[in-house]
Amino acid sequence: MTSAKALHVSIVVGRSSHPQAVIDDLWNRAVGAVGQQAGRITGTAVYAHDGGSAVTAGDDRLTVVPLAKPRGGRLGSLVSSAAGKPGPVGVAGRLLRDNFESRGLARTLAGRVDLQEKFRSSDVVVAADLTADRSVWQLRNNTGAGLVHGPVAMLHALRETLQK
Repeated sequence: MTSAKALHVSIVVGRSSHPQAVIDDLWNRAVGAVGQQAGRITGTAVYAHDGGSAVTAGDDRLTVVPLAKPRGGRLGSLVSSAAGKPGPVGVAGRLLRDNFESRGLARTLAGRVDLQEKFRSSDVVVAADLTADRSVWQLRNNTGAGLVHGPVAMLHALRETLQK
């Protein structure tokens, strides 16, 4: 990186049974991609917290922010029930569940001005799963950051950013 500006990576995790592992994996990959300039990287990780164990940052350069998982109403419980069924009903239920979860996470993040500002000032924003994609792609007109999905795309975006 040629500029004196520090590199900032934001990570958004929606539905995950192990958000700690997902965040740690993405962060370690980002630090590894930056290489010898790893002291110049900072990060913000946001995850949907379902009331289980909290995620902790293993690195003092990473800030971890839990977001309360949006509560589903009666329709949400019906969709969750349908998602567990086999066949076309299950497929439709899983698609609806993913849609509801991604919309809920996007609404929650849109209401957090502090996080929106962090995302807009990031160099790379990565969605860790399908339910986080909507939250990340809603930033497309508000930032010049690389908006990506998954670890491989994140590594590519980081390498591109470092070459600028």
